[in-house]
Amino acid sequence: MLSPLTMPAPIALASDFPIFRESLKALFDNASEIELVGCANNRDEVIPLLQLHRPQLVLLDLNLPWSELCALLDDIHGTSEVRSLIMSDVLDSSSVIQVLRHGANGVVPRRTSQELFTKSIITVLAGHFWVSRGMITDFVHLMRQGIPAGTSRPADNLIQSDNVQATKPAADDSSSQVEADISRLGLTRREVQIIGALVDGQTNKDIATTFGISEYTVKHHLTSVYDKLGVYNRVELVLFAMNHGLCSVPAMAWALANAT
Repeated sequence: MLSPLTMPAPIALASDFPIFRESLKALFDNASEIELVGCANNRDEVIPLLQLHRPQLVLLDLNLPWSELCALLDDIHGTSEVRSLIMSDVLDSSSVIQVLRHGANGVVPRRTSQELFTKSIITVLAGHFWVSRGMITDFVHLMRQGIPAGTSRPADNLIQSDNVQATKPAADDSSSQVEADISRLGLTRREVQIIGALVDGQTNKDIATTFGISEYTVKHHLTSVYDKLGVYNRVELVLFAMNHGLCSVPAMAWALANAT
């Protein structure tokens, strides 16, 4: 669960769509958790705006070519500690991973509800990252393959947050090491099985069918796993699992061997 913000968090908005920009301003005026401290109308105004107001988060809604968006993210995160959240309906899973590698903390669709939009901002402000749940399977596939070079950030440090750092799992992880990690983390065999199913892209309904349990029980297990691993959502759980070998063959073998 996210801890409530004790005071309004200062954020900045960069948007080259005037009508949309005014709509967001009105939304933020009614959001007690957020204080809009400044707006940029184009790319050139972003860095000066951040230097002037020092917000905790910048929301980017700019119609930029891909190379310019990546360059802007490099500039933003190379000059300040601000978090960034991109609004876009056109980025595919590979592109989302690339912008995360350039320092972005998440991507939220323009076509989203007010409640989910506000939640995405609060999530990023709390030190987590935000992407569509539907991208989890694609993330796993792309990370297993390895993302092609092309940015200044190394491929073995794809995504970082205060709680999670995703890296490619070591090739020589042994069964004993995985078992030791599972024991140290306090995970049950069912929790490991559910993590494996989640990494395979299964929904809560799919997982319930796979293991013959209710969706409520699946949610209960996931809540327990989140608490034990210090992650907030399914995406962070998948990244943590891949980083620690929890979805590896030894881990699944352990879960099956300890099934009751």
